Amino acid sequence: MSLRIAVQMDPIDTLLVARDTSLALMRTAQDRGHEVHWFHPADLWWDTGVLSAHAHHVHLTDDPDAFYKTLSSAQRPVDDFDVVLIRQDPPFDMGYVSNTYLLEFTGPRTLVLNDPRGVRDIPEKLSTLRFPHLVAATFVGRNMEGILAFARRFDQVVLKPAFFAGGEGVSRGAAGDADFATKVSAMLAEVFKEPIIVQEFIPAVKDGDKRVFVLDGAPLGVVRRMPKAGEFRANLHVGGVAEAGALDARDREIVAAVAPLLAEKGIVFAGLDVIDGRLTEINVTSPTLVRELMRFSNVDVPALFWDVVEKRAAARR
Repeated sequence: MSLRIAVQMDPIDTLLVARDTSLALMRTAQDRGHEVHWFHPADLWWDTGVLSAHAHHVHLTDDPDAFYKTLSSAQRPVDDFDVVLIRQDPPFDMGYVSNTYLLEFTGPRTLVLNDPRGVRDIPEKLSTLRFPHLVAATFVGRNMEGILAFARRFDQVVLKPAFFAGGEGVSRGAAGDADFATKVSAMLAEVFKEPIIVQEFIPAVKDGDKRVFVLDGAPLGVVRRMPKAGEFRANLHVGGVAEAGALDARDREIVAAVAPLLAEKGIVFAGLDVIDGRLTEINVTSPTLVRELMRFSNVDVPALFWDVVEKRAAARR
């Protein structure tokens, strides 16, 4: 069964060929005989009852300097596709949210993954609050007095914008620092009207964090990210290094706790971030590090992903 697939994603020529998960998924789809297209989120629109996208039919190659060739570009009704993948990176702003509303207008024959309602309902950092027994002590809000009172309970805290990604804007400090209130005020101004997240700092982050991959409710494997010297953030975007990791009993406990929520919200593929046995994020927009997992293990995530998707798409025909 050949599928016509479209990936809503960032511009293809901006992607890091050696690391990008979307390209890995697209290449495997192509190798399985599927027709692969992509479109930018800004090129999705609704016009008088028809949801369309300006989509680019591409052929992916092994040449890192010319890794794709555009075969054609055209406006297409989204219902022409059998599968649409939501894969653009955050920030999870109102532009991102608006596209999830639009994608709900696809017809019943088209499978959209992850489900746009689920992507909207599981904000990647805030959704962890559903599992207070799995997370570090956390404050979410904009009230300065509340933030300072929370921070005084700990030696150090981490400050996070709620809807950024890749470690962007994340910092740490102590309530007693001379510049702490200034740092908080600057972050509140940067995120405008959104809340910020303040969490107890976990010193064990020096030993890295884990990305636990979940497909159709089951754990697939783990990649550990190690922070560079002098840095507490382990994100690859800020210099972290990926290493082999292993699932342990706590990881499986976390997956078992989160899996019912993922199933309820139509999330087929997710990446759970864990520091020292505590859940920090539930990544549902564009989980990355698949190429790293494939390099460190024999887990072929793209093949397993399309096994699941092909069955679900066939059931809609």
